[in-house]
Amino acid sequence: MHVIIVGCGRVGSHLASTLSGEKHEVVVIDKSPTSFSRLPREFTGRMLTGIGFDREILQKADIESADALAATTDSDNVNIVVAVTAKEMFEVPHVVARIYNPQAAEIYRREGIPTVTPTLWAANTMKTMLVTASLSAVATLGSGEVESVCLEVPKSLAGRTVADLTRPGEIVVGALVRRGQAVIPSAETKIEVGDQLHITAMVPALSKLEKLIAH
Repeated sequence: MHVIIVGCGRVGSHLASTLSGEKHEVVVIDKSPTSFSRLPREFTGRMLTGIGFDREILQKADIESADALAATTDSDNVNIVVAVTAKEMFEVPHVVARIYNPQAAEIYRREGIPTVTPTLWAANTMKTMLVTASLSAVATLGSGEVESVCLEVPKSLAGRTVADLTRPGEIVVGALVRRGQAVIPSAETKIEVGDQLHITAMVPALSKLEKLIAH
């Protein structure tokens, strides 16, 4: 893939390094040339100094042939302008923007711009760890309404079924990993000690899930 990354901060540089290591064609754009020092020596992509939504800079990055673009600067405004420019002006197939403001992220998501909201993800992850200590947060979905969590089955749950932990519209067990093998369980699947359950739940229902586990 030909990927353009706008912003060479901690997130952008790590993303660029990872994609480059996987042999993707990567171009990194940043307004500060000193930011490129965050890239490792083995980085094989190109580095361009300039404003990420500048049409001339984007064309130097060969945006017309880009498969994907990520806007990862520290500015929500810059990121959304870059994302909209890439999606609407240059019709880049895959575009994602990092947006700190959860309300703004939801607005842009509804307009068809995929967003990542680190503020919301961090807050929900910490809440899960504090309030539902037996669960490990995996991902926050949408605008934070749904949480994906992992549960390692304790002895107290052995012999119970997946149906015991399911609440339609609120809590769903999507996968079960047993001795390294993953399956999609049925409602009648019995749970064993050491199983890993991957559960998707509405955030308000996490406390209900904790009670189901405890009792």
